[in-house]
Amino acid sequence: MTDDAELSPEELVEKMAAAAGETPPATLDFHVQTLFTQALMALGRVPNPITGKPIRNMPSARHFIDTIAMLEVKTAGNRTQEESKLFEEILHQLRMQFTLEQSSPVAPMVVEGDGDVDDESDDEGGQ
Repeated sequence: MTDDAELSPEELVEKMAAAAGETPPATLDFHVQTLFTQALMALGRVPNPITGKPIRNMPSARHFIDTIAMLEVKTAGNRTQEESKLFEEILHQLRMQFTLEQSSPVAPMVVEGDGDVDDESDDEGGQ
């Protein structure tokens, strides 16, 4: 069995899409992986499955990272070694990606804190 923490973001999305027809397992691993995928989408690292385009929403990305960190704290002492390793690796990856994205000057589409999409390539002044 492949360790999901070692999968690239694209491989993880493909794996989750392949299982989309099935009812997902109600496990801590699956929940954390779902939050991980949502955080990657908010960071603009995985395209939005509806639009096919990456959208960067840093407040949402921070929320997903904080949620995973909260789950790590709240489940301390009740996790398997594999679950603990998953938390450690996912949080490390997301925090590194968040730092990189914060220093990135421009994203193709940026969602500000109010939820409005700002298409930075549209300079026609609303025409």
